[in-house]
Amino acid sequence: MNQSDERTSYEVILSPTAIGAIRHVKSRADLRRIDGILLILETLPRIGRTYDPLYPAAKPPEPILVAYAGNYGIYYEIQEESKHVNVLFIEDQRRNPLKRFNQ
Repeated sequence: MNQSDERTSYEVILSPTAIGAIRHVKSRADLRRIDGILLILETLPRIGRTYDPLYPAAKPPEPILVAYAGNYGIYYEIQEESKHVNVLFIEDQRRNPLKRFNQ
């Protein structure tokens, strides 16, 4: 592999909220999809898109990105200087969007 083929590696860090959400995922298929996206984020953190919901109540406190894994949205931010991908939330997209990000 030459230098032009090398990809920058990022450390994916799960928040306590994201870890708790993963513990509640019952479907093995959904868990595999989530794990797959988390692996991809290590080298391609811009795979997601800017999360911009239609409902003001569904807006997160700060601008974030979202990548989808089956029925789940993985909400995260990228810190370029430290090469971290901070996964803030993992949400079942079948939930009421007006209650998203509210604990």
